[in-house]
Amino acid sequence: MEGKMISLQDSVEEIVGKHPEAVHILQELGFSSIGNPLMLSTMGRFMTLPKAAAMKKVPLDEIKVAFRKNGIEVMD
Repeated sequence: MEGKMISLQDSVEEIVGKHPEAVHILQELGFSSIGNPLMLSTMGRFMTLPKAAAMKKVPLDEIKVAFRKNGIEVMD
């Protein structure tokens, strides 16, 4: 069985579409508005994990670790 993978170039909307559990992971990291469907469909369309990390001042490595702990590999 192939593991779950996402790319740093994927939009947040794409990531959540492929892996709905990503909403919970991101909320735990401080991205509370990700649970709002309107925010996901608007901001999430063009927001990538690196952009979100910069905006919220969350280290990208911290996001990668959180995804890996939840069984999702992050490709650069």
